[in-house]
Amino acid sequence: MKARDTRNCLTKITNKMRNLLEIETGLLSSDAVKTGLQLSRVKSLQKSIKTAQRTKFRKQLELADAMRTAKEWFDLPTTQSLFAENGVTWTAEDLADKVFECQKPWMYKCIKASGWDDEVVGMFEYQCKALQDQGKSVKMGLEDLNKFASAYLEDENTTVADVQKLNEESVVEDTIAEDSGAEESVVEDTTSDTIFTLSFKSGQMGYGSGNVSVRYSYSEGLVTTNSADEIRSAIAFLTEQLNNN
Repeated sequence: MKARDTRNCLTKITNKMRNLLEIETGLLSSDAVKTGLQLSRVKSLQKSIKTAQRTKFRKQLELADAMRTAKEWFDLPTTQSLFAENGVTWTAEDLADKVFECQKPWMYKCIKASGWDDEVVGMFEYQCKALQDQGKSVKMGLEDLNKFASAYLEDENTTVADVQKLNEESVVEDTIAEDSGAEESVVEDTTSDTIFTLSFKSGQMGYGSGNVSVRYSYSEGLVTTNSADEIRSAIAFLTEQLNNN
């Protein structure tokens, strides 16, 4: 398959995944559905998560709460009847994709995170910030909250450092792992919500020195230690190769 055909195919797949059918758009414009599915709140929080780094975890938690509220409303028999009357049949997977713009497993992880006791959430936040102050590369996302809270329920002496193995001599960095100055690579958890990774040995191709490593996930957004210009150089190289094929 040629590069142009590949790009067209990817575009069609993306549009198919994200674009709403006309009948669905009409249903989602009704006040009852807007309120029930928390549409305005969800869109506002999604935008905030992308721009507010310091309050990111709290915004993610708010979005998770909106997901839980929307999912509970979606599961009501009256809601299912409303959708059916409008000729729309949605599954939980459709709800995740078309309203929350994520996959169903991630939606359920978010809903799980929204259900923890405030005391446990506060403990998680406090310990994460304390570890950050100590210079530790701590992960502070919804999935990390779920792991800590689940472990804490089994043993109240469990700490964030224990769960993330930050007390071990060898610590895996949250963003970029370095192996004695060798090639940098983005740490990718295959069970996470990571949807894009990019690794480029720019120094070997005459696009600058060093390497470029980028990762994007629904929960963390863009994760990289490179500058915007370095990332653009990597994308320019990729674009050049696509155009030449």
